[in-house]
Amino acid sequence: MLRFLSKRFGRSFRRRSKSAQIGTATPNTDENDQPTITINPAGFTGNFSQKNYIHCKIILLDGNNLTAYVHKKAKGDELFNGVTDHLDLKTEFDYFGLQYTDTTSVQHWLDLTKLVKKQVTIGPPYTLHMRVKFYSSDPNGLKDEYVRYLFFLQLKQDLVTGKLPCDKPTTAKLAALALQSEFGEYEPDCHDIGFVSEFRFVPEQDESLEEMILEEWKQLRPKPVRIHLMC
Repeated sequence: MLRFLSKRFGRSFRRRSKSAQIGTATPNTDENDQPTITINPAGFTGNFSQKNYIHCKIILLDGNNLTAYVHKKAKGDELFNGVTDHLDLKTEFDYFGLQYTDTTSVQHWLDLTKLVKKQVTIGPPYTLHMRVKFYSSDPNGLKDEYVRYLFFLQLKQDLVTGKLPCDKPTTAKLAALALQSEFGEYEPDCHDIGFVSEFRFVPEQDESLEEMILEEWKQLRPKPVRIHLMC
């Protein structure tokens, strides 16, 4: 499913991101053709001067990076709005936030009411992660398909890093659904325990779990996998 959704949203999505005018954020690309935005405070009318900006790196949920040059007088909401506009998130963006790590390795959500430069102190580049801040109690009710995709990416990250604890039977079911969504129906000639072991689903993955995943995959029938993963 990740490949399918990446193809579905990726190229056209990036085209929209580069061409849109983003309020107080101006989109561009750097010398490596990486997406770049410049974040200015509300009402700003001056010219770009590098000494007045801090260099931030935003790590998005799909693993891609977004470079942001943030004016020293810009607040958290102006950076967050610039990122969501770059992603073309027009609705349901309140589920997300930007997270950074302080000098004591404690993670914080970026305060939208305060200056960015007063909060993020490790850099440059000053690194922030876009993450899901709140999960919907009814994912099937989400209006934006891309938001559901971002939820899916966050869930996969939380499982593989151990942030979201999950018992073995549930892990096996989720992993089997992920394999079905990526590779289709189980095929005895192609899919064995060695194939399953090539993928990492949880930190403490062992052969017994991989056998359970394989058995769950065998039992699956064609169905809208994405709905199951989100429930």
